[in-house]
Amino acid sequence: MKRTILAVLAIALAMVVNAQTPFEKAMKESLALLDSAKTTEEMQAVAGRFERIAMTETTRWEPLYYAAFTQINLSFREKDGDKKDAILDVAEKNIEKALEINGDKSELYALQGFLYQGRIQVNPMRGMTYSQKAAEILEKAVETNPENPRALFLMAQNIYYTPKMFGGGGKNALPKFLDAKSKFEKEASKDGIMPKWGAQSNLRMIEACGKEN
Repeated sequence: MKRTILAVLAIALAMVVNAQTPFEKAMKESLALLDSAKTTEEMQAVAGRFERIAMTETTRWEPLYYAAFTQINLSFREKDGDKKDAILDVAEKNIEKALEINGDKSELYALQGFLYQGRIQVNPMRGMTYSQKAAEILEKAVETNPENPRALFLMAQNIYYTPKMFGGGGKNALPKFLDAKSKFEKEASKDGIMPKWGAQSNLRMIEACGKEN
């Protein structure tokens, strides 16, 4: 009898632990759609899903983060400069809202750095201004959480695309990429809805640095 009660309690506890809230379910479904999205239209639809979740879950920063992340990636697909900027303007507002509700500062600062890198794509003449802005905000992201691999990856990417005469290039970026790699490996088994993108892109950049050298 005692064993039966213990077994029932164990099952009940497992059901509680494994139960998903409507928010978690909606986020995981949207993240799965983001992972499988291939076309611009599919990505736009996913960004819209995240924004709708954010309108309902006004105290959660994660849907705002992923809406902005998706929008930044969409900006790299857009060829028209004005449209790129318009997409990034929306993403920037989502980042600002996420910071206002005390979202993870390191992740959001890193995402802001990614956005600044997107601004450079609109016009190469912006390179010096936005590269510097990206460097400053990514430094804040690393200071806030030295274990954040996305902050390190984006910082390394910033260095990689900086002219060698100003301290950039693959040789100078490689140590940061390698540091990011070790941090990505530590979070490989991480579950849930926290950000965990960037590992494969980081490996490709390490390969690019190797070819340069």
